Amino acid sequence: MTYHRYAVMTLVFLLGPSIRICAVAHGQPQGPPQGGYYGQEHGDWDAPPREYSDIQRQGFRDGIEGARRDIEHHRQPDPNNRDEYRHPNAPRGMWDTYREGFRRGYDVGVRHLMGGEAPTRPEYGVGQPGPDRGDRGAPNGPGSDARLRGFQDGMVGALRDVQNRRRPDPNNRDEYRSPNVPYGLVESYREGFRHGYERSMALLTGGYGRGDDFMQRAFQDGVAGALNDFSNNRRPDPNNRDEYRHPNVPYGRLGTYQDGFRHGYQQAMSELTGYYGRR
Repeated sequence: MTYHRYAVMTLVFLLGPSIRICAVAHGQPQGPPQGGYYGQEHGDWDAPPREYSDIQRQGFRDGIEGARRDIEHHRQPDPNNRDEYRHPNAPRGMWDTYREGFRRGYDVGVRHLMGGEAPTRPEYGVGQPGPDRGDRGAPNGPGSDARLRGFQDGMVGALRDVQNRRRPDPNNRDEYRSPNVPYGLVESYREGFRHGYERSMALLTGGYGRGDDFMQRAFQDGVAGALNDFSNNRRPDPNNRDEYRHPNVPYGRLGTYQDGFRHGYQQAMSELTGYYGRR
């Protein structure tokens, strides 16, 4: 063995521990990453959850891409401002499923791209902690008040969409996308709005009177009358509605129409004033 070869081997032997320490210090992998977001392994932070369906996976991936674009263009992070969230490229019956995946992907994307920071607006995160999370199930408190207000606005918003022959979708309502409430209460408001919108649509378009179109029309007119009175801060009383007192119906069916109208009016008013932030 030559002198030079002997010297090199001796140097490696003596410096071996130092070399290993330097490797660790410079980021050489020392096993699987710990605590990946949503449990993804091997650093695949952008992988959809394993339990997701195909449509949820599509939404999840689109949500991450939407978050990336919003951050690159310095936009306020909010999935409700994304066209692909409001008008998904998916079958109409799968929109809610797609949006569920989109919101989660958007939240993951924002957190990753912002270095793990909480999004500026906490209303869209799945399971995101925030100022309102403490009283979501409580009968009183800011969150309950915001949900009640959202519920009422959602019911009136559905009426406006029906009256203007718009496609029924709460995501197209300005008051849903940009609610006039504190940031920490936006999700509570939107939760109530969606429930109110869906409930109002059911009352305005659903069946009543065992298939009797006349009774159904009377009921729906009563619902609309209650929603209009509520939105204009009028005292709730169907007798103050012109369409109740002087309906454009055959005289022989006046009593039948008014009976259906009262039912619709009272049902809508009961919904509007009795929600109290329930989930």
